[in-house]
Amino acid sequence: MERNQSHPAKFFLCGLLYHSKFEVPIFYLFTFTYLMSLIGNLTIIVTISLSSSLQTPMYFFLTNLSILDICCISTTVPKMLYNFVLGSYSITFHECAIQLYLFTWIEITELLLLTYMAFDRYIAICKPLHYTLIITRRVCFQAVITVWTVGAFSSGVHTLATFSLSFCVKQEINHFFCEIPPLLKLSCTDTTLNEMLTLVTDVFLGIMCFVFISVSYFFILSSIAHIHSAEGKKKAASTCTSHIMVVLIFYGTLFIAYVKPQSEIFSNQDKILSVMYAVFVPLLNPLIYTLRNKDMTQSIHRLVSKITLSAM
Repeated sequence: MERNQSHPAKFFLCGLLYHSKFEVPIFYLFTFTYLMSLIGNLTIIVTISLSSSLQTPMYFFLTNLSILDICCISTTVPKMLYNFVLGSYSITFHECAIQLYLFTWIEITELLLLTYMAFDRYIAICKPLHYTLIITRRVCFQAVITVWTVGAFSSGVHTLATFSLSFCVKQEINHFFCEIPPLLKLSCTDTTLNEMLTLVTDVFLGIMCFVFISVSYFFILSSIAHIHSAEGKKKAASTCTSHIMVVLIFYGTLFIAYVKPQSEIFSNQDKILSVMYAVFVPLLNPLIYTLRNKDMTQSIHRLVSKITLSAM
């Protein structure tokens, strides 16, 4: 039986693959993905901030989503790239705790924010005459503060529970960043409480939020079906398609990773799922919201034109 070591000085991140011949391509791929994600999300934030036509609740929530995406990918990828450059894959105990706390905070907050964005679309399409009375500026700020606060508290509980465990002498985390499932595999003590805590979070936050989003879109689609003009239906649907795509990608990968039965080891399949929601979702979100949103695309073009003209 392996000796317990309650608070090891450091952990070692195994990375995505054990084969060193893939490290260089992965390094360039993640560097490119990280830079494109930063550019895409910063473009959304700057465009919304400088465009008077985008000063609406929907785009206020989208700004927060872009901030979350920047924080998400910045929590995981830079450390991975830094370790690759140094040729060292270690992470200190406290760095690991901070990384897990930040990542969990961001994921829970994004889950809640996407849920409230569905509620915003429900009010806009199903109760358009009451929209400005219900979704006020004050309500928007209260909603955003609430989802960030709930995310911070929930993450704190998970982080405290995880790092209260005793870890074995073998301190290799079979992952490219510190996340709850692979860390639980390293524990030499009973993790039943941690697994129950994760299950409660999955059910209470994950599944309930998904049900709320599904019910909201049931009523949204019903309302769109009752719109007589084809142009009216198209306009109403266009404000929802981007959000639906983001929800499906985010929930799909996160649910498969956390709700599926956990094996004794954290497999390469688990790591690929983590790459999807930790790395590629922050890249896909700005692409979806810019390419499928006419107002956003037009605002970006106007902003680029102004910058070009001022530079001449």
